[in-house]
Amino acid sequence: MRDTASTFARIEFSSGGGFGAWVLSSINLLRHCERMGWTPVLDYHAGCENPFFDPTWGNNMWEQYFEPVGGVSASALRARVDDPGDPLDAADLATLGQDEALRIIEEHPESVYTFTFGHWRHHPPEDLRAWYDDQRREGRRTVARWIRPKAHILEKVEAFRRKHLDGRRVLGIHMRGTDLHYAPPVSPAEYFDEIADFLATEPEARIYLATDQAQYLALMKKRYGNRVVAFDCDRSTTSVAPFELDELSPYKKGEDVLIDILLLSRCDFLLKGASNVGELAMYFNPELRCRDLSLDKRRAFGQDYGAGWDVVSNRPAWELIGTRDLEAVAADAASQSVGQALLYLLRREIRSRIVRGVRWARRRWALRGPRTGLRA
Repeated sequence: MRDTASTFARIEFSSGGGFGAWVLSSINLLRHCERMGWTPVLDYHAGCENPFFDPTWGNNMWEQYFEPVGGVSASALRARVDDPGDPLDAADLATLGQDEALRIIEEHPESVYTFTFGHWRHHPPEDLRAWYDDQRREGRRTVARWIRPKAHILEKVEAFRRKHLDGRRVLGIHMRGTDLHYAPPVSPAEYFDEIADFLATEPEARIYLATDQAQYLALMKKRYGNRVVAFDCDRSTTSVAPFELDELSPYKKGEDVLIDILLLSRCDFLLKGASNVGELAMYFNPELRCRDLSLDKRRAFGQDYGAGWDVVSNRPAWELIGTRDLEAVAADAASQSVGQALLYLLRREIRSRIVRGVRWARRRWALRGPRTGLRA
């Protein structure tokens, strides 16, 4: 790469996570380009693994939903590199490998985070609220500089707002269910007191509900009636997140979530648990205030989400909450009993022993070598 004053960075990145995680990852890659002085071009083409790429919407997943971040589209950059008459060539492009991109997204101290995972699980901030304020300030600055949703998506958001929310105070609620396992889930009943407090001062208010769990929407409509409105998204009835359902349109999987984010960002107040979606709504509206019901949770429904968290052992949100009474706050909604802790550790120990046993068997087989000859 030649040392130029205006180096383009062609960013290619694969991710199997949800739409909110994908947008957050992109925010952190854009922040890295800022630090390096590069002009970013996000190029999430068919060769980049993700659940949202839809060839019927073009050859770049980012530009299915957002305008080009640096004023240059990925296709325009490719055309310039391929044009023998253009002085720009491949040697002028900065690139990031997948492993380097992951380190930037998950470990870099200047990246932004929507929950204290990774490094922060084992070294929690001394002042958690101040830490969140810092993350949101930087997230908002990055979004304001680089990210513009496509006009056709903004038109859908405004049409829905005018039809269902115009002229009303609106309480935005995000209820994350399905496969959430990296952070403590919040059950629907934990929202009820906060909703009552808001409606006591705003009795004519509407509730905009964003959720990936179909049962949560049904419960809220049953409890609060027609004041609850929700966008016509695809939702799940199990612990499998909608973006993992093969029968759904790849493009719509992403559009549904982005519209929820933008509609939440236009509410007057936000109730949320730990999730990229709720935090991104804050990034798109610097004036939006929220109450985070997972803020002080480090244990919930028998699981440990601090230093004891384990990617395999921790069960997804709907498996923890779906078998309980959704209209009552569970006794262990924000705790872990001694009995649960023992079962939790035992589950991890069993898994560890199985892994060690498999490794031992493989070593024995390798030492034994292939058998030759057969008995007569």
